[in-house]
Amino acid sequence: MRRILVIGLTGQVGDALWPHLSSLGECWAVSRQAPPASAGIYWLTGLLQAMPPLPERLDTVISLGPLDAFTDWFGQSGLSNVRVVALGSTGREDKRESRDLKEQGVALALSRAELGLFEAGRRQSAEVTLLRPTLMYGHGRDASLTPMLALARRWGFVVLPAGASGLRQPVHVDDVAGAIVDCLDAPAAVGRCFDLPGGERLSFREMIVRSLARHVPGARVVTVPRILFQALLAAAGRVGTLSLGPGFLERTRRDQTAETGPAAAAFGFQPRLFEP
Repeated sequence: MRRILVIGLTGQVGDALWPHLSSLGECWAVSRQAPPASAGIYWLTGLLQAMPPLPERLDTVISLGPLDAFTDWFGQSGLSNVRVVALGSTGREDKRESRDLKEQGVALALSRAELGLFEAGRRQSAEVTLLRPTLMYGHGRDASLTPMLALARRWGFVVLPAGASGLRQPVHVDDVAGAIVDCLDAPAAVGRCFDLPGGERLSFREMIVRSLARHVPGARVVTVPRILFQALLAAAGRVGTLSLGPGFLERTRRDQTAETGPAAAAFGFQPRLFEP
């Protein structure tokens, strides 16, 4: 049985991973504030920047939170000879050439964190796997589809820019959690990075339309010129209605897709079709 430390178990992927943990071994989870007691999960109160004392003989570390913070901590943790599975993001590539300087910064931080994690893994004799999900959905805690659906419930419509035809591959958080579990004991996954896209490619607009049909039936999609949408986006950001940077508009017409083949070959990844 494994002795597992999980960082970020209270997040959206943690929701999906939680049911698997009891079958994997003993699990310790770090949180700012420990949730109610759970069978097989021992809570440690703290932060990556101020970690509590860790249990002895850990052999597995799973990171579900920000990759840069995890890389900084792991490189100084003193842990060695452990199995590490960490989540990154396909934003490393999707935002690399954005006109939005903040998005460029996100992509650069992800790239540096990936390199730093594998470097720390080599120094500490750790077996590292990095998983990069695409846009995640499924438990209502994402920062993309869920806020749009909330606005649709409030207003009865969603505003999209003309030409929102960029392809997307949204991936269900349950499939991401399954990939974490499946790659733990897959030798072919060690020392590698894998994209985790969903099982279906569809346009940005179709992704929104299908989500509305499922969760807010009757809500409409209102298409406006891109210059008007940009102004609306800026206004929403100022009042805190929807926090999306200027790079979002550009990306609505740019494909953000990835291949499932490498993950399928290494640990049997088979994501579902888009099921909002």
